[in-house]
Formats: sequence, C-alpha cells, structure tokens
Amino acid sequence: MTPPVTTADPYALHGADDFVRLDGACHELLREFVDWLQQEPVSLHPAEAGALAHAADRYLREFVVDIMETGPTDADPSLVRSYLGNWYIIHTLEPTAGEMDRIVHALDLFYRFLAQRGILDGQAASRVRAQLQDREFYHGRLQAFWDLTPDTIAPWRAVDDYRRTAH
Repeated sequence: MTPPVTTADPYALHGADDFVRLDGACHELLREFVDWLQQEPVSLHPAEAGALAHAADRYLREFVVDIMETGPTDADPSLVRSYLGNWYIIHTLEPTAGEMDRIVHALDLFYRFLAQRGILDGQAASRVRAQLQDREFYHGRLQAFWDLTPDTIAPWRAVDDYRRTAH
C-alpha cells in the first residue's frame, strides 16, 4: 500500500508507486475543468466542454503523467511542444491540423483554468500558453511528418523529441 502523500502539491508524482493516485487526482481535475468550461466567462455547451476536456485528458494523463512522469503543476513549456509537435503526431492514427487546433484550444483553456484555480502560477501558465500560439510550427511538423522518407525520419523525430526530455 502506498503511504499518503504529505507534500503540498497533490498534482506531482511522488515516486514510482504514485501513478494511480496521480491519475485519480488528474481525473478529478479534468472533471472540474469540464464544469469550469460550462461556466462564465467560457460558457461552453456540455458536449463541447466534454470534447475539449477529452483532448486535455489525453495530453495530461497519457503524456504528462504516464510518459513524462510529471503532473499538471510542471510549468515546463516544452511539454506542449513535445506533445503537439512529436508525440501526438506519431501516436495518433490519422493526425490532422484541425484536430491539432482543437487540442491547442483545449490546452490553452486548460492552462488558463490551472492558473485561475491557483494550481499553476499565472506567469508559468502564460509561458506554456505562449508555446501554444505557434500553430504554424505545429502544422509544419504535421506536414513534415506526412512527407517523411527513410532519410528524414531521424531528423524529424529529433525536434522536440519527448524521449530525450528528463523530468
């Protein structure tokens, strides 16, 4: 049995045996995010709020927690670049620019939510949100992916390669 977390940050990973607890905390955080999306000033329809939360869920629980072994309070702006510019593209059956734009929108709102709730410092959230504004970069990465040849795979993958990021 994992001992209870005694740290002030319930959204950080506290050792190899802490994934289940952190996944549950992130699940609850995403439920709060859905509710927040439906309130003023965002005021989204429940279906749209759910779709955006789903996009944030895949980023948060599959990439940030499971792959990068960190949590939503990690203010490293390279996480969104590595996710959108590399991991999402190679781990999605049919990645599209439209889906990528929806994820950018979802993550922009998610980091705004984190800052508003005081889960992440406002300046840190702004730095992450600034990384999301470079849609041309993300669309270019997607197009370059579709144009890959055997000789261009390694150089393409090296850009924002999440496998080389140590957390």
